[in-house]
Amino acid sequence: MPQYIVAQHGDRRRYLVKALHEVSRRIGRLVQTMDDEMLDSRASGDEWSVAQIIGFLRDSEREDYDNLATMVRVDGSPIEDRRAMHGPQEEGYHADDVSDLLWDFLTQREETVWLLQSAGSAWHNVGMHPYRGEVELQQYVMEMNERDLDCMWRIQRARDEHRPPGAAQVIGAADI
Repeated sequence: MPQYIVAQHGDRRRYLVKALHEVSRRIGRLVQTMDDEMLDSRASGDEWSVAQIIGFLRDSEREDYDNLATMVRVDGSPIEDRRAMHGPQEEGYHADDVSDLLWDFLTQREETVWLLQSAGSAWHNVGMHPYRGEVELQQYVMEMNERDLDCMWRIQRARDEHRPPGAAQVIGAADI
């Protein structure tokens, strides 16, 4: 690969893959510290519970992996519209589902990270979205990262709002 391409795109790709990996791990640590009541709670003004957010992340990751694999295999391949946003209310995820949903999400995310780390020149590929037209692989991954950050923020808000009164907020390595 020519040096100028590495200088222009190499760091951003590495950053995106690292961000996908690290944010998913942070979400996992956050959720594992929550009890069932907190998992079924919603932050004020939020329409989904923490359990539903984890279900959404799992469903989204499955869709995204399929779309990314399609883009990596064949440049210009048709990709599916993201439908996972409709799932949490239809599926009715609850606290007792969270450990399986979280495991599925984190396992699928590891497969996604591996796919992206081995994508090579396919980072230049595009997928043909039914409404948006051409979507570059890198743009798609950036959107995944933005979604993850939004979900992490919503989970943190739910945790902070439903912390027992008088409970001290201790910031540790898991909160960083």
